[in-house]
Amino acid sequence: MVRITVSNNFKELQCEAGKNDGGALEAVTEAAADLKNEYLELTFVPDIKCTGREYVLFPACCYKGNQFTSLKRNYPPMFTEEEAGVEQETIITDVPRLEKDGSGSIQVTTGDVSVPCVGLYSAEEKKAVFVYTIQQIDGVNLGLSYEKGRIGITYPHMRKEQIYRWPFMQNKSDRGMDFAKGQILKIPYKLIERQCHDIEEFYRIFFENRKCMGMDCKRPFVLPYEEQARIQIDKFNQMNWREEGGFYGVGTVEEPGQMWQLGWVGGGMSSYALMKLGGPLEWKRGIRTLEHIFHTQLESGLFIDECDSTGKADREGTSASEKWHLIRRSGDALYFLMKHFRLMQERNTKIPEEFLEGTRRLSDALVNMWKKYGQFGQFVNRETGEIVVGGSASGSLIPGALASAYQFFSENHYLEAAKESGEMFYRQFARKGYTTGGPGEILQCPDSESAFALLESFVVLYEVTEEEKWLGYSTYMADFCSSWVVSYNYKFPAGSEFARLKMKTVGSVFANVQNKHSAPGICTLSGDSLLKVYKWTKEPLYLELAKDIALTPSQYMSTEERPIYSWDVPKDASLLEDDTIKAEREKLPQGYICERVNLSDWESERCIGGVFNGSCWAETSNLLVLAETIPLLTLLYKEESL
Repeated sequence: MVRITVSNNFKELQCEAGKNDGGALEAVTEAAADLKNEYLELTFVPDIKCTGREYVLFPACCYKGNQFTSLKRNYPPMFTEEEAGVEQETIITDVPRLEKDGSGSIQVTTGDVSVPCVGLYSAEEKKAVFVYTIQQIDGVNLGLSYEKGRIGITYPHMRKEQIYRWPFMQNKSDRGMDFAKGQILKIPYKLIERQCHDIEEFYRIFFENRKCMGMDCKRPFVLPYEEQARIQIDKFNQMNWREEGGFYGVGTVEEPGQMWQLGWVGGGMSSYALMKLGGPLEWKRGIRTLEHIFHTQLESGLFIDECDSTGKADREGTSASEKWHLIRRSGDALYFLMKHFRLMQERNTKIPEEFLEGTRRLSDALVNMWKKYGQFGQFVNRETGEIVVGGSASGSLIPGALASAYQFFSENHYLEAAKESGEMFYRQFARKGYTTGGPGEILQCPDSESAFALLESFVVLYEVTEEEKWLGYSTYMADFCSSWVVSYNYKFPAGSEFARLKMKTVGSVFANVQNKHSAPGICTLSGDSLLKVYKWTKEPLYLELAKDIALTPSQYMSTEERPIYSWDVPKDASLLEDDTIKAEREKLPQGYICERVNLSDWESERCIGGVFNGSCWAETSNLLVLAETIPLLTLLYKEESL
């Protein structure tokens, strides 16, 4: 049984711990005296012997307690050549975490998590405990904490020792608030305590209860899909196209120093969606983009990560690290080349031999890497294919990509490597309750991108093999991925841009535990894999999750009728008319979608509910939603209103 205690200076009037798995309860307390700069803390003490080996979850903030080796790095954090190693342990940046032995504490606000919740799993005692609560009371966020087996909820939020201010933990603390003697405080919560046999069951419990607190979960109003597509296609044709390089996936070609980037943030991904959604112009330009991609292929079979429009690499120095290649990019490339090819076959378009030959070379390079190392690593030497930084799930989309290549080329060794590597990712990462290495600038912090990519791989492997194992892995990864997705509509500070626009956050996806913002969509996938899991299992929660993710990005798109202004514009909307020049300069152009959905104060309180004036990968994600998820939803549920 979990014990609940109340901090000093507050009297416990009602605090029920025994009604596990029922509806939400309230802890009702009373201030014992007039209090200055104080806070109320509820502490939940599970009947679990704390050894430091427990699995601690703060959704989208902390996985396995973030109990990894940590390095302080200015942005963008990268490994040095001296730190690099093939058999590398997981190394993260300076984020909220426990020590490797489980000591220390984590103290965050509800804005730092996708779901206001702390979970604890003891593999030794086969027991799981979850404490759920709400975002805020009277405009002030609650706090969440964990230390030595104890889970805490505070009001107001109280980080007593350190506060995460990107990119470092800083020795600061929150202020409390004043309470009058006799003041009644009510803290809603739900406590779940269950026997739990494994991490898969732990995440199933989480997934089933992620919306249990009754907060607003309504989806946003969205523009008609045809209108969204028109705006996005026009924007990409005007701002993301260059004859020499094709469609850029992120940013705009006018930005000084903007490089063409493969995979990850949309290069070679947006072209597929534009070819599928657009007309003859987009088709022609999509083919030109593929020509550019193969122009950047190296003798190793891999590609250049970033290059200018002529294909010249951005890093061509003499040091070894300047030849490092984020393996996720080549995995993304292979997966989306297969999508391009299938689309070309559907449209009865001949696939150029140079495309086919280059794709075989890429597939063979990845298979050879797997055979040599038994992993794909995180960074590899782009010229030799040798792994230089290993030990991550950066290549978690590669099993799905190789399975797709098997379908297309009928090469059995592609499928063999796909199945073997898929099993490795499941054992080495998914079953340990974290995935790493998706973004290339967070060292190896847990992240959502590698998690959703692994879900995609498992779904493809089930489609190709029809082996039940991969369906089981797919359902677990869908449950796990839900922990990165915001489950409710955050109440933004009055005066913020998102409060002005009444933005809804349900379905936005946190990026990783370092860059602590949620975002409009998955970087960089459509999420249609969730619909496939729903189709196979008939579990309505998967359909709900898929809809949440698919229907949120477009509201973050700036349009002429509903412009979005950057956080450098006065917060009071009425002041916009008094500074027309600045307002126009900081108005996001039509079609821009910024990646920032800031619930956290990681970039300062000023940036909560605001965006910078930038064009981001979320535009590619929305294009992919329009090209894949919306048609699948329509096909499966024609009679159901979205």
